[in-house]
Amino acid sequence: MRVIRSAWGVVAISVIASMSIAFGITVLITPEYESRAQMFVSTSNQIRSDVYETNVFSQQVVGSYAELATGTVLASKVVSDLGLDLTPAELTEKVTTSYSPATVVFDIVATDNSPELARDIANTMGTELSELVSAIEVSTNGDAPSHEVKFYSLAEASDSPISPNTVMYLAIGAVVGLLIGSALVLARHRIASR
Repeated sequence: MRVIRSAWGVVAISVIASMSIAFGITVLITPEYESRAQMFVSTSNQIRSDVYETNVFSQQVVGSYAELATGTVLASKVVSDLGLDLTPAELTEKVTTSYSPATVVFDIVATDNSPELARDIANTMGTELSELVSAIEVSTNGDAPSHEVKFYSLAEASDSPISPNTVMYLAIGAVVGLLIGSALVLARHRIASR
């Protein structure tokens, strides 16, 4: 430890150089943004005879509706609506969903290099999903759909990217620099003491 303290300059330069390289890497990585639209599954007034059963049924269909949001059928509509230069399969790679089975709320999460496009993808996906569910759930006798998917909150464009994580890269750079600098000092000391 005394050897490293006597050559602290080498360690410091190594830490600064490694952190500079880490910062350079973060600058070269294209930022990725995430936007999240929250959707709510509601039930038609006509089937609300037993509130508990209706709520349980709504919770059970949330997973199915969330799965529809990541399918290519919906993605092809969103590609068309937004005029994207992507295939539906490529768009589905940018969209995920998250939900808790015990609720009637789920999230449509879109990622892209553009925060505005991530927002537009999530919101358009929500709009198209709502229309698709209304078409699927329409009753044969012309009554209102048994379930509807509505926006609980619209997606917004994010100000900060989810990647790269600059702080994490700098911390890793500092640790790597500390290890390299310490190794250099110890190697130099060992060679000099022969």
